Amino acid sequence: MMSPVVSTFASRKAGALPEIVTESLAGEHPLRGSVLILGNFDGLHVGHQQLVHMAHGLAGKHPVSVMSCEPHPRSFFATQDEPFRLATPSAKRLLMAPYGVDFIYSPRFNRSFAGMSPGEFVDDILVEALGVRHVIAGPDFRFGNKRSGDMRMLSELGALRGFGVSIAPEVAHAGIRVSSTLIRTAIRSGDLRGAARFLGGGWLVETRRRAAGSLEMHPDLCRPRAGRYAGFPERAGYQPDRIRIDITPEGGFIPLSPYPLQSAPEMWRLETQD
Repeated sequence: MMSPVVSTFASRKAGALPEIVTESLAGEHPLRGSVLILGNFDGLHVGHQQLVHMAHGLAGKHPVSVMSCEPHPRSFFATQDEPFRLATPSAKRLLMAPYGVDFIYSPRFNRSFAGMSPGEFVDDILVEALGVRHVIAGPDFRFGNKRSGDMRMLSELGALRGFGVSIAPEVAHAGIRVSSTLIRTAIRSGDLRGAARFLGGGWLVETRRRAAGSLEMHPDLCRPRAGRYAGFPERAGYQPDRIRIDITPEGGFIPLSPYPLQSAPEMWRLETQD
């Protein structure tokens, strides 16, 4: 896990959650001129963490931002029949705060957004809406209608529109390329220890309270194999004692003592199968 960083952007308070931006930033808005990291950012694995550190190296005293559409494009195009998300929007803010991300650009992914040409994405979003000074993405990043834009095109358009473009190297752990797909596979098999290696720590899980008072995993989250796991509640300043947590096939989330259901927190870290 890479060390958290403190943003040098003057308007940010240390440890503050990143702002959520869904629309255009006004011409004099202090968040304009950011170094923007492009991608789906489903969670914040060690590859993502490296991108954020790279962005801080380029940003100086300018803001660092991450683009993460909602809903996830896979949900919009209905290419997944089962829950697949590694992080909810609330969890993303918590995960990114220690790494000095100043804001998350989270436009609504709809038919209009998906239908933009690569040129429209650059002109309408990167230049007009956000006024970026630099963008970073992995070598396989695609953008625009039918994924017709690639990093070569983005670099060419950036040179014409006045912003820089950096292609981030792939990150490997023990010789294996780190990816969200790899982490989902580990989680679904019950290998939370393996997932934690690629996440840089325990998996941050958001829960919801059912009408009867019991807890369940957020319905959008990837489902681990049913069983007993070890984890702890995510609370600021809390020194965790690992406890046992039962997860049912339907996504029920049952922390065993000492947490009565009426006072159980919403966010938990899962680390291993018990």
